[in-house]
Amino acid sequence: MNLFFTIPMRKTLSRFTSSFAALLSERNTIVDIDGRLEGIREAMLDALMELDGDHGSGVWSKIGGAPEVQTLWYLRSEVMALLASHAGERMAREKLDSITELFRGVVPDNQMPLTRRFKR
Repeated sequence: MNLFFTIPMRKTLSRFTSSFAALLSERNTIVDIDGRLEGIREAMLDALMELDGDHGSGVWSKIGGAPEVQTLWYLRSEVMALLASHAGERMAREKLDSITELFRGVVPDNQMPLTRRFKR
């Protein structure tokens, strides 16, 4: 395994490039008032840090370059798939549930899943 960047270095570079890309983007970016975009991005990247080697590097880049919350919302399925293949569906679901809650109040209520009545 020969990684060009260590995971913390990739995370720092990812934050820098995503912020820079958002500034250069011709599209209007959605800036959430609470500044929660970066917190959600960080939670998603933290969840992927457990993957071995280069698994998830494409998703890592997509998350780092996502200009808006809605893009991160749709990347949850890719995060779930990677985590499930690495550590099992149960652990992936638990991590994704906590990430999903970070979107509450930022994405429209009709996109949010209903809260679970029973824990598995």
